[in-house]
Order: sequence, then C-alpha cells, then structure tokens
Amino acid sequence: MAESPRTHPYGRSADDVRRRIQRTRRTRRVRIAQLLVFSVLAIALIGVAVYALGELREPVAEPGVIEDKTFGAASSELTCPEPDAVPLPPGEVTVQVLNGTTRSGLAGDVSGQLAERGYEIDDIGNTGQASGPATIVHGPEGFLAAESVRAQLSEAELRMDEREGTGVDLLLGTGYDDLEEESAAAEALEQPVEMPEGC
Repeated sequence: MAESPRTHPYGRSADDVRRRIQRTRRTRRVRIAQLLVFSVLAIALIGVAVYALGELREPVAEPGVIEDKTFGAASSELTCPEPDAVPLPPGEVTVQVLNGTTRSGLAGDVSGQLAERGYEIDDIGNTGQASGPATIVHGPEGFLAAESVRAQLSEAELRMDEREGTGVDLLLGTGYDDLEEESAAAEALEQPVEMPEGC
C-alpha cells in the first residue's frame, strides 16, 4: 500500500506550505523594493520643487542677456579727479545695465534711453545686488564715468570695485522710477564733480 504524502495540520501538503511561504517572501521583497524606489523618487521630486521655487523668486531673466552678476569689494585706490573736473561726456562712457527688480524688460528699456542720450551700451542682464533706486559700480579709473551716469540718475549711489578701465555697471533697484529730465541731466554734466572721499 502506497504511503500517503505528509499533510499539514490544516489539510495542505508540506510542499504547498513551502511554496506559499516562498511566494509570501517574494511578494514582501518586491514591495520593499517598490517602497525604496518610490521613496527615492519622492525625495528627488521634492528637491526639484525646492530648486524651482528658488528660481521663481529670482529676477525674471530677459531674452538674450548675460547671467546674473555679482560684485566684490574694492581694494584698489581710487584715481582722484583733477580740481574742477566735470563728468565724462556720454560718448566716452560704456554702461552695462543690470536689472535688480522683478520688472521684466527694465534693463532693456533703460539701456535704450541711455543710448539715445549718447552712452555706449555694453550689455544688459540681471543682478541680486541692487539697492535703493540705483547703484553705479565703477573701477578706480572710472569715477568721472560713474558721475556721468549719475547725472542721469541723481539718486544713484556709487560703488567701486577692482575693474580696469572706465566702464561702469548700472544696477537698477526696486526704488527706480525714471531717468532725470534730459535738460537737467545735460546741465549736471557741465557741473564740476564733488571730490570723492580720500582725494
């Protein structure tokens, strides 16, 4: 008489029980792997969302402009102007206009207005370092060029860095409204500049 297969107490054979245990273990491993994959994807999505939020808070970039520009502190000595010196004529001043506001197209508009008044426009772009209505950044040799641009924006502040030459950067801040009247700016260009501190 053939020996009957060993049976589980609940009526299943031992082989059935082993197969069921193996299936359960495989299912558990698959679920753990899926959980790990979903966790990694969730972390990646959160990182992308945080980065995108940061980008949205930056000033809106204008088509075809340079990257955001920063400015370091100056350690060079200012070249002092001669007594009774006047600002440089607009045709001798090169300006780079940088938008520090969320107003799209502002740098392009202002650079166009300055070009109409005779200034050479280098480029336009964005900056996160503008304050007040405007800031004019110049090198040690660019004080009279900066004063020329300030004749167009009387409330602008001057800041010096280590750049060479007389080119200046105009940083437009949230307090910027408009350029001075052209007649008032032309008159200011003929007035002797105040001697800077240290001269």
